[in-house]
Amino acid sequence: MSAPLQSELVSILIPAHRAAAYLGATLDSVAAQTWSAWEVLVYEDGILDDTATAVTAFAARTANRVELLRSEVNRGVSRARNALLDAARGAFIAFLDADDLWTPDHLAHSLDLLRTEHTAWSISGLHLIDSAGHVTRHNILPTPTPLAALPTRLLEHNFILTSGIVARTEVFAGGIRFDPALRIGEDLDLCIELARAGFQPSFSRRATLHYRKHPVSTTADPVRFPEEFSAVFEKHLANPLVNRGVCRRLLRGMLLDVARMTWRREPRRALGALHRLFRTGRFAPRAWLLWLLARSRAGRST
Repeated sequence: MSAPLQSELVSILIPAHRAAAYLGATLDSVAAQTWSAWEVLVYEDGILDDTATAVTAFAARTANRVELLRSEVNRGVSRARNALLDAARGAFIAFLDADDLWTPDHLAHSLDLLRTEHTAWSISGLHLIDSAGHVTRHNILPTPTPLAALPTRLLEHNFILTSGIVARTEVFAGGIRFDPALRIGEDLDLCIELARAGFQPSFSRRATLHYRKHPVSTTADPVRFPEEFSAVFEKHLANPLVNRGVCRRLLRGMLLDVARMTWRREPRRALGALHRLFRTGRFAPRAWLLWLLARSRAGRST
């Protein structure tokens, strides 16, 4: 793999849905990059706020290419990122969510890793920040993992965030894309697909991403997150690269949590989770207890 030159273009892909509150700061972190050869492509996924105004203002103060793609209907983050991949012109792809921030050396450091380690994609470390931008946890670094072990390790603990991925464009030339069927965990699924295709990542030992967690983020909902994230585990139960026992155990745990949290107030939701759990084969006796409780509760609500 050739070494990146400062003149080689990086396509920065930003999906934006109700993102105007944070997008300005995100774009400022792009403008501050020490790597100057970049283009920014923003996909406004459902036109609901002042995202276009923020993008227009940013474009007016840079000579770099800035393009806004739009859909008046919310199509989901996977379709948004896939449309951005199709429109990208760069030799490298850098993903950035509309509420996250990069340190000024994020691109330069990531590309240096690709060059020195001769890898196809890189994974950055991160700091957690809150809605106001204050750091709540420092230096969360990715775990160096052999490629063969990466899919199972990620299912056990997903330490990769989309905004920390920088990849050579050739990685996506064979058709690898985000799965539109996944509403949560599509980034984890993409990383498993990259590993399946044999693309070795670099693991940064520096935190160059500020990942924002706020009350409306998908990871903040204690029921929706495991309910929808479990679809990733269901998808990869038959993946030969994944330890099936580990995958099944984690899947059952998530679905059991959903049933436990919902059987009183949303018994039909609990029953839906338990149906999915029962399809995995063996299950804990407490799943039957939750089934009986939810069935009784659902019967009284009809």
